[in-house]
Amino acid sequence: MGKILLLILLIANYTFGQVARPKHDPPIVINDYAAVLSYDICTNTFSVDTATFFNPGDTVMIIQMKGAIIDTSNTASFGNILDYKNAGNYEFNYISRKSGNQLTFKNKLTKGYDIPGGIVQLVRVPYFTNAFFVSGLTCKPWDGIKGGVLAVIATNGLNCLDNIDVNGTGFRSGEGYNSVLPSPNCFENNYNYPSASQLAGFKGESIVRLSQNIVKGKGSPAAGGGAGLSHNSGGGGGANGGAGGYGGYQTDTCGSAPFDNRGLGGKNLLYSAAANKIFMGSGGGAGHGDNTGLYPGTPGGGAGGGIIFIITDTLSMNTRQILSTGASGQYCYSQVDCNDGMGGGGGGGSVLLMVNTIIDTLTIQTPGGDGGNVIAPVSPGGRVGPGGGGGGGVFFMNGSSLPAKVAVINNGGSHGVIALDSANPWGATSGTGGLSFFNLVLPFDTVLFKPNIDSIRIKDSLITCNSIGFIGEGFTNTYPIASWYWNFGDGSLAFTQNTSHIYPTENTYTVKLIATDINGCKDSTSTIVNPTIPYVDAGANRSFCSNTPVSVMLNGSGIGVYAWTPASYLNDSTQQYPIATVTSTTTFYLSITNNNCRVKDSVRIIINAIPVLSISKSNDINCYLPYAKLKATGALQYFWSPASTLTSSSVANPIANPPVSTTYFVTGTNDNICYATDSITVAADFSVGNILLPNSFTPNGDGINDCFGIRYYRNVQNLTFIIYNRFGERVFETKNAADCWDGYYKEQPADPGNYIYFLSATTLCGNVMKKGSILLIR
Repeated sequence: MGKILLLILLIANYTFGQVARPKHDPPIVINDYAAVLSYDICTNTFSVDTATFFNPGDTVMIIQMKGAIIDTSNTASFGNILDYKNAGNYEFNYISRKSGNQLTFKNKLTKGYDIPGGIVQLVRVPYFTNAFFVSGLTCKPWDGIKGGVLAVIATNGLNCLDNIDVNGTGFRSGEGYNSVLPSPNCFENNYNYPSASQLAGFKGESIVRLSQNIVKGKGSPAAGGGAGLSHNSGGGGGANGGAGGYGGYQTDTCGSAPFDNRGLGGKNLLYSAAANKIFMGSGGGAGHGDNTGLYPGTPGGGAGGGIIFIITDTLSMNTRQILSTGASGQYCYSQVDCNDGMGGGGGGGSVLLMVNTIIDTLTIQTPGGDGGNVIAPVSPGGRVGPGGGGGGGVFFMNGSSLPAKVAVINNGGSHGVIALDSANPWGATSGTGGLSFFNLVLPFDTVLFKPNIDSIRIKDSLITCNSIGFIGEGFTNTYPIASWYWNFGDGSLAFTQNTSHIYPTENTYTVKLIATDINGCKDSTSTIVNPTIPYVDAGANRSFCSNTPVSVMLNGSGIGVYAWTPASYLNDSTQQYPIATVTSTTTFYLSITNNNCRVKDSVRIIINAIPVLSISKSNDINCYLPYAKLKATGALQYFWSPASTLTSSSVANPIANPPVSTTYFVTGTNDNICYATDSITVAADFSVGNILLPNSFTPNGDGINDCFGIRYYRNVQNLTFIIYNRFGERVFETKNAADCWDGYYKEQPADPGNYIYFLSATTLCGNVMKKGSILLIR
């Protein structure tokens, strides 16, 4: 509202002669902008970051700024456009409804948009009958998500007393960056580098979104200018209709000059009447700098020109101009120490005129920006790279040719030079000229939006008492129904247009149908059905443990004629309580027929086999065989008792070591509740025997034979166990039968070789005295 009041005041003052036209009044921004976060194709509604300045009845333009796909390889193909996708698409529409930050459009869109990845914005377009501007007009500069577009509609006439100027408001330039490396590398030559690298500057912005891994380097991302590389090459120019120029070579103090690691110029964008796309000018690439703090400014590129839409019957600019030029690349303006690569110029912008009559002479400028100059002595710093020129912009007009009183300037920007070296470009090149097109037709949406699915309906028909057929009908405007979803109200679902359903019980059910079109838009409806269903119950499932045939009575319930299957296992398949005789798990089905309705249920008779156990032992025990291995088979799980003299009570093959003859019992089960038992006796005779000792051991920590001692012992008393080395030194001594020598002497690994042991003890098998040798192996 503030902008409109200002405009009215300016018009009133000028019209009634109260003030003279101000000179150099600041230009005003007449558009408002919103970033598009999402789009609901089903309701034609956009969600935006802020809808504060948008209202029902407003004319708006939707435009996609980015989203193109490029080659991202670190090769000369870097930045080649593989697919424009929906980048550059735009159209005009009207707001019909606003709710918070939700804006609903009146008319159906005609183009596609990649939301949110394509960076789409809405531009509120002021709509006048006659518009008169004293101040100049401009747009909000592009900030990465919105801005860069000026659009105005004046149905009868537009009269401006100052320039319409969007110079440098387009895609942003490569940001100036100074390396802090003490000795920058020479001969860097990659097409992309990550953002943290100090070996290259930043590329200029364009119609593609770049990851932080490739935002630097000499490769040009679509129309954006490539950056200068270490050491001190120049940035390439941005592009639009014309291509950007190359930046200059790296410093000749590196040797092998000139070495071609220049920032590449942006690639010219393709325009056609059929595609009817529009783009801002792309940013120039930054030069590579390493003299931070020694002079004002940094070697950044120039921003591209913005986009201007003028829609009016009669245009009068009063000898003023329409400007959308690319900004020039930044350059050093101190002669103290300016030996850095300079930035490339921005690409020229785009101007679109939908005008029937132009009153006076008019100049329209969309040239590329100039590359940055190097202004520093060549000695001793050497020659470094100037910036490349930006490519020319684009001009569109609705007429078939350019009116005589209109001049279009869309040349490429000039390359930068080394000013104190006879204006030497040192490899930098100028941008190429832009493009002009005629017979412009702006895409205004005129077809009223309607939801694609007008309505859906359900037709149902009774097949039997509990079986109902359903037919889905969908009425659409453009796109067909893609999928159907039925919920029959009893937890059952179906996914075809036409279906049927058998209800298990008599009740009232709400049937819901959801139809979805190819865009994911949905509509739904519901109906109520009342199936009449006889009751049936075949009884509960039952389980038995048996290895022989089992006879069991089945318990059916319900009113009607009974029929059980399979009948071959039943004494009478037509009875309510038949006797079933089975040897394995069997499912029986009960069908009851009542008033031409047949309902079914089932019951399982589960037969679980009883395990057949087999139990054995390896031997009885004595002083020479102090333990016995037990083994059970025929089950999946086992439990032994008594457990106190077994190594485990829950395995199939425990080891028994009883002090007296013992009978062991085992219970075996399968993966069900069925079990069997068996037993075995292990006899114990300790009247004769000896203590067993190995003749060698290997203390290597592998868990096998790591310690030398009594292998099997029971009730060992009065033990004396001593080990000597070959020098007669006592390396180990114990009176505990559970102790053993781990091969260490004085906390160090003992030497391999023979050792002498002495053992005396009292056991169940009598007094024992042993003397012998043991071999320690490492």
